[in-house]
Amino acid sequence: MKKIFTLALVALFSVSMMAQHEIGAIVGGMNGASYKYWLSNDLAIQTDLAVGLTAAYSGAYFNGTKIAEGQLDHYDFMLNPNLAYHFQLPANFKLYVGGGVGIGLMGGFGGSSVMGKFGANALVGAAYHFNGVPLVMALDFRPGYGLGFEDSSYPHYSMFDWKLGLAVRYVL
Repeated sequence: MKKIFTLALVALFSVSMMAQHEIGAIVGGMNGASYKYWLSNDLAIQTDLAVGLTAAYSGAYFNGTKIAEGQLDHYDFMLNPNLAYHFQLPANFKLYVGGGVGIGLMGGFGGSSVMGKFGANALVGAAYHFNGVPLVMALDFRPGYGLGFEDSSYPHYSMFDWKLGLAVRYVL
């Protein structure tokens, strides 16, 4: 059993050492840290930890009955992991598509309470890998649907929102 565990650990470490990592920052609809881990030449996990400002169309429900709808201006702090498939183009460009989830906190302005947020999003973007410099610049669009919640007796907010982000990452 020890030999199998040791062999599995060595294999995992070897794969990790061969994998490409990118770390940097994202600005725009999300402002924070950005990390990408390549699973293969075409498949990557991109994770962003960021603060954003969103004006989203929303509906407020209480016990299944819609009580309000309209613009919900809020800030959010969230972790957004995405799985993305990349298509290689000429001249160091890659297009990518995928999706993920957003988990975090959101709050409105004017003293409203902070509530939890959970949602799903699509991911569409383009990246440019610089020649001779270990830098990547990427622009992506993330339309998504989310739910805001505080507790079971408080109205939840459902919203369609989107993020547009420009990321610059250093290739490790």
